[in-house]
Amino acid sequence: MTSARWFRMGLGLVLLLVPLWVLLSRFDAIWNGHPAYPAILLTVVGVGLVLIGTSARAWRSVPDDNRRASPWRIVGRVVIALLAVAVIGVLIWLRPFPAGAVALDAMRSDAAVTVVDHPTTIELVPTTAAEATAGLVFSPGARVDARAYAALLRPVAEAGFLVVILKEPLGLAITQIGQSAGPIADHPEIGQWAVGGHSLGGVSAAWFAADHLDVVDGLVLWASFPNDDMSGDASLRVLSLFGSNDLLATPADIDRSRSSLPPDTTFFEIDGGVHAFFADYGEQPGDGVPAISRQQAANQISSATTDFMTQLATDPSYR
Repeated sequence: MTSARWFRMGLGLVLLLVPLWVLLSRFDAIWNGHPAYPAILLTVVGVGLVLIGTSARAWRSVPDDNRRASPWRIVGRVVIALLAVAVIGVLIWLRPFPAGAVALDAMRSDAAVTVVDHPTTIELVPTTAAEATAGLVFSPGARVDARAYAALLRPVAEAGFLVVILKEPLGLAITQIGQSAGPIADHPEIGQWAVGGHSLGGVSAAWFAADHLDVVDGLVLWASFPNDDMSGDASLRVLSLFGSNDLLATPADIDRSRSSLPPDTTFFEIDGGVHAFFADYGEQPGDGVPAISRQQAANQISSATTDFMTQLATDPSYR
């Protein structure tokens, strides 16, 4: 029927054009992220092309049938259209916050740090004479380009620690909470491990740490807090960094998390800092107004994280 052909054609155009727009509007961030998101986008584009092709062939080969569609066909089209709208909405929402120029510049190898960009991880490997014996696996915040953390975490690598930034499936750490296990298994030479993350990435890192206390010695939370009670995990050392002007992980949220973390957790406030200052990806909707510069906040975040890793690796009483 003509209406069916138009429905397929319209649906096909939506499934073709919207994912292409998503891909092209954030091409660099998507193409350099975890392969799951571009694979899904290209799959949806393929479905759109098939629908367009079948409707075009039907027009050429089958005469018009002007009979009214049955109620069940109409209901079916409505359901399919709603599902398509939901899929398209999710794909649009998943568009990543792209890394800024400072972060991208930190992705370059030099005499101090070798940057190894894998399909699902970014490794910042110190090139110091002594081999790294401690490492940090870091989970980005929701929908944030993994490369956006390179500038803040590079000083940790320069201090002699292996840093692995995860590229999360669909940009969401909760889609693969066990992802940190991969880098840990890949580097048996590392004797001590900390896991950490920003925002939702910190929630995922906390879950992982709680389930892997046999291999995880430390937890680094950037503008984040655990969803479960970890106060009894006395062997786990924790650093919680937060911004005083953050409206997404507010100081009140961090204060409430104190009872859920081990008693000796170190809390460090970035006075004037906001949620988006924990990476280089521009402003974030719903965030607060900063009272310091991004670079000032970055220096404090990097320094506090490096100090934590140094204590974890060298101070026996800190284990």
